[in-house]
Amino acid sequence: MARIKLIVTGDMEKLALHKSLQKCFPSRRDGVEVVWEVPHKMSGATSHKLDANEDPSKPMRALAKALIAEACIGKYGSPSDLVIVVDDVELGNIGQEHVIASHFREAVQKELDSHKGNITLYNEYKEQLQTRCSYHVLKPMVESYLFGDPAALTLAGVPDGKLPQLVHISDVEEFETNDVGWLPTCVIENAKKVALGIPWWRHEFHPKHYLEHLSASDEFGYDETEYGKRALIALDWTQVPENVNDFPIIRSLFEDLSLWFGVANPVGAGLLHPSFYPGATVRRSSLLLRNM
Repeated sequence: MARIKLIVTGDMEKLALHKSLQKCFPSRRDGVEVVWEVPHKMSGATSHKLDANEDPSKPMRALAKALIAEACIGKYGSPSDLVIVVDDVELGNIGQEHVIASHFREAVQKELDSHKGNITLYNEYKEQLQTRCSYHVLKPMVESYLFGDPAALTLAGVPDGKLPQLVHISDVEEFETNDVGWLPTCVIENAKKVALGIPWWRHEFHPKHYLEHLSASDEFGYDETEYGKRALIALDWTQVPENVNDFPIIRSLFEDLSLWFGVANPVGAGLLHPSFYPGATVRRSSLLLRNM
């Protein structure tokens, strides 16, 4: 049996991301059954705007430490065969995904270096990181991908016939709404954030809040642990990209998983994000993790 363990930073991802991804891949690898375990949820490390000149934060170091523990030690001494940390980009880091990747890579290196006193253990951990471990993100957060599948939006609580109004119709990772019924609220919320010293906040870029707005006329409204969960589980990932340049960040996660399974990418070949998947000319022996 081969075990896949996701380390996530949201309730919806803990409840549903493994089930959503599992549908897209074989149940066996090299003749061995593959088990997607219930994800481990931790605090996110991207809720604030990251600075390229700062050291990784405590939450980032905690994610890196958990990655090493799961892949190199494991619960009850049984390491997972593939461990993937999945965090959100969040609004403050849109456009600087490379900074997120750099922070996590540095956090992992610092945690790895803390074992240099035992060179055998250090080398063992280094090898496991290269072969078993990855780090990926969702842009700007998991709800954005639901907008690529109308059936998923319905399951999330959006009433039939209520169509989302988006600036970038094709690529959900470039999420932005121009819904005239929602923009006045965005102006108010943006002003509140500026007053709190958060000038980078753009409410119209927030898929979860917009989904809450669209679902407001529903009897129950949007609840990520119920409606969001069932929508993500049922999400048809093959519908989300409309062309080969769409959603390079999540496509990189699918490419990483496809390589591990030895299958073609289920969402199709296309643009990958260089911060989350190495180019063809990059020597994998030079990487710290499987994908970076």
